[in-house]
Amino acid sequence: MKSATSQTNEFETKNVNKLFLKYGFVTLAGMLAQCVMVMLEAIFTGNGLGALGLATVSIIMPVELLNDAVGTGLGIGITTIAAQYKGKGNDEKARKIWNDGFWFTLIFSVALAILIAVFANPIASILGAKGPIKQMTVEFIRVFMIGYPFCFVGQVGVSMLRVDEKPGMASWITALSAVIAIAELYWGIFIVHLGIIASAIYYGLSLGLFTFSIIPFLNPKNKYHLSLNLKFNWADLKRAIVLSLPFILITLSSAIYNWLMNLVLGHFGNNNDIAAFGLINGYIFYVLNLVTQSLMQGMQPIASDNYGAKLHGRLIQLLRISIITNIISVAFLTIIFALFAHPIAAIFTSNATVVNITATSGIIVVGLTALGSSVNMMSGYYQAIGKAGASTFLGVLKFLICASPLALLLAYTVGIKGIWFAQPVADIIAFAVAMIFLVKEIRLNREEEYK
Repeated sequence: MKSATSQTNEFETKNVNKLFLKYGFVTLAGMLAQCVMVMLEAIFTGNGLGALGLATVSIIMPVELLNDAVGTGLGIGITTIAAQYKGKGNDEKARKIWNDGFWFTLIFSVALAILIAVFANPIASILGAKGPIKQMTVEFIRVFMIGYPFCFVGQVGVSMLRVDEKPGMASWITALSAVIAIAELYWGIFIVHLGIIASAIYYGLSLGLFTFSIIPFLNPKNKYHLSLNLKFNWADLKRAIVLSLPFILITLSSAIYNWLMNLVLGHFGNNNDIAAFGLINGYIFYVLNLVTQSLMQGMQPIASDNYGAKLHGRLIQLLRISIITNIISVAFLTIIFALFAHPIAAIFTSNATVVNITATSGIIVVGLTALGSSVNMMSGYYQAIGKAGASTFLGVLKFLICASPLALLLAYTVGIKGIWFAQPVADIIAFAVAMIFLVKEIRLNREEEYK
C-alpha cells in the first residue's frame, strides 16, 4: 500500500534499482578516491617507515575505528531521522534534528579528543604498544586528536548532503579530501621526514576535510540550514543516538577484534606478524569494507524515506538489489587480491617476511568477506528503518560474537597459524544469519504491501 503522502522526491518516485545504483555507486565513486588513498598510504608507510611504521598504524587502528564508529554512526542516526521526516513532508523537523545533531557531535568530539590526548600514554599501553612502537603511538595519538573533532563533524555533514539529494557533492568532497591527505603523507614522509607524525596528520586530514560538507547548510536559503540554536530536541536526539548505536557497535566490535589480534599476534608472533595483520586488516580488508559501507550509505536514505512513506514494495526491491550488488562487488575485488596476492603485498613493503605472511594469510582472512559483509548491509537496513535491536545484533555478530572469541580459541589451541581462520569462519556464520533476516524482512514487507 502506498502512502497518501504526495511523492515529491526521487526517493519515492524513481526506479528503485536505478536509484540505488545511483546513490550507491556515486557514493562509491567518492570512496574510490579513499580506496586509492588507503593503498597509497600503505605503500608510503611501508616503504617510508618500514615494519615499525606499519605495526604502529596497526596498533593505532582502534583509535581510528572509534572515530569512524562514532562519526559515521552519529551521521547515520541523525540523517536517518531527518530522512524519515523528509519522507513525511516535514522539512522543519528534518532541519531541527540535523542542527541539533551537528552541535551535539561537535561538543562531544572536542571533549573526547581532549580526553584521549591527555591519557595518550596509558592508552598506547592498553593498545599493546611496546618498546619503540609505544613512543611512536603516543606521538601519533596526540597529533591525531587535533583533527579528531573535524573528522566527526565532517562525517555527519557528508551523510546529510545525501539526504539533501546532493550525493555528487558528497562524493567530490570525499575524493578531494583523499587527494589532499595523501599528498600530505608523501610530503611528510619523503620530503620533510616527519616520520609517524606525517601519518597522524594524514589521518586527521583524510576525514577532517569532510567538514567542508557543511558549507551548503550555512546558507539560510537551504531548507536544512544550520543555526546557533543550542536548545536541543532531546527526544529526537536520543532517538538519533540510539539509531547510531548499531553502526558504532559494529565498528567498535571490529576495533576489539583488531585489538585482540594485535595482542595475540604480539604474544605468539612478532612485529612482522603485527605488520602483516596491519596490511591485511587496515588496508586490504578496509578497502573491501569501504565498498560495503559505500553501498550501505547509498541505500540508507532511500530505505528511510520509503519506510516513512510506507512504500513496502520498493523496500523489497531495495533489499534485493543492495545485497546482490554488494556480494558481487566485494567478491570481484577479493578475487583480484587472491590472484595477485604476492605482488600486491610486495607493493607495500620490501620486507620479504611481511610480504609472505600478508599474501598467504590475507587470502584466508578476506576470502569470504563478500558473504560475511551481507550482515553489514542488513544491519544498515534495519538501522535506516529504525529497528535498532535487530541492527545492533547483526552489527556485532561477525566480529564481537564470532571472530573475537574464535581468534582466542584458535590461538590457544592451534597456534599462530590458526588465528587467521577466525574471520572466514565468522563470515560463514554471519552470512547464514543475514539470509534468515533477509527472508523474514521480505515476507513482512510483502504482507504490509498487500494490507
